[in-house]
Parts: sequence; structure tokens; C-alpha cells
Amino acid sequence: MKKNGYSLVEFVFAVVMATVIVFIVTIFAKNAINFNSSSQSSMNAIFESRKILSTMVSELRSTAPSAMGSYSIESAATSSIVFFADVNSDDISDRIRYFLDPNTRAVQRGVILATGEPPGYTVAETFSTIVSDIGNGASTALFDYYDGNYAGTTSPLSIPVNIASIRMVKITIKVERDPNKPSELMTFSSQASLRNLKDNL
Repeated sequence: MKKNGYSLVEFVFAVVMATVIVFIVTIFAKNAINFNSSSQSSMNAIFESRKILSTMVSELRSTAPSAMGSYSIESAATSSIVFFADVNSDDISDRIRYFLDPNTRAVQRGVILATGEPPGYTVAETFSTIVSDIGNGASTALFDYYDGNYAGTTSPLSIPVNIASIRMVKITIKVERDPNKPSELMTFSSQASLRNLKDNL
């Protein structure tokens, strides 16, 4: 007489096979999601960093004497720079400060608009966060400075820098590829020649 259905051994084997297949599919899906998330984080980091560097470079290139006639650069250090440029297109230089906040690990931008007649910098400084999760350590300066003799491999000016010698600023930022993996850093760098200070033409 022919029996219908499965034996106990066949049933157990089918359950084991189904479990293995579900496990493999789950691992594959998890890896695919993690890879996609990591790729998206990397792309976001690249896009944001390039956008940030573009803004900083553009402002540095347009440095000009202050509204009161003082020198184009007020101060320069490895983690901060203060300079003057017209940020609101009114043909009057405003005071711009970029600096690395060690407590928040963020690059901040402070701006004091020139106001009054004659113009001065008496209003409060306004701040905005340019980029967060910075991984620049003591060995990676946010800003390096070069004189007019820079030829591509020249060492940066020593700190404290002679402000009057600065003709180019190099910006280097290390950002986290993925906030969930702070050990994975991506390095971005750009440089700005200070057009109004060039003396090697």
C-alpha cells in the first residue's frame, strides 16, 4: 500500500534546508544594506567635503583689506584663520573666521558684517557649523600656509607664521566616512591662492 506525505526524516531535512536558506538570504540582505549604507555615507562625505572646501577656497581667494583699511589677514594658525572678504556683495569687506572647535570636533565659520559709517566690525559675530565629525589630530593641521615661492613640494611656513608672507592657504580636513565607524576617516584637501596678495606675477 502506497503511503502519502513525508516521513519524519524528510520533514526535518526540509526544515533544516529552509532554515539554512533563510539564514543565507538574511546575511546577504544585511550585507547588501550595510554596503549600501556605507557607500551612501562615503558619497555624502565626499559631496559635503568638496562643497565645504569650495566655499572656503572661494572666500580665501577673495581676501581684501578690511573696511577700516587694515591688512587682509588678521591672524593665522594651524586650526584657525581670520581674514576679510566681501560675503554679502555690498563691496565692503566683512570679517570671516574659520576655526576648529576641539570640544565639538567641528569646523565653525564666524562672520562679522561691516556696518556703520565709516564701516566697522561692532555687531555680534554669527556662527555656523561648516562640517562636523572632524578627525584632524595634532599631526594634521587644518590650515597650512605658504609664501610666494611655493612650488608644489615646498614645506609650509613655520608657526607662528609671518602673516605678511602668506600667499597661499592649504586646507586639509579629515572626516568620518561613516558616523557609526569613527575610525574610518577620509582626507580631503584643497588650496587657495590669495589673489589680492599675489606678488609673483
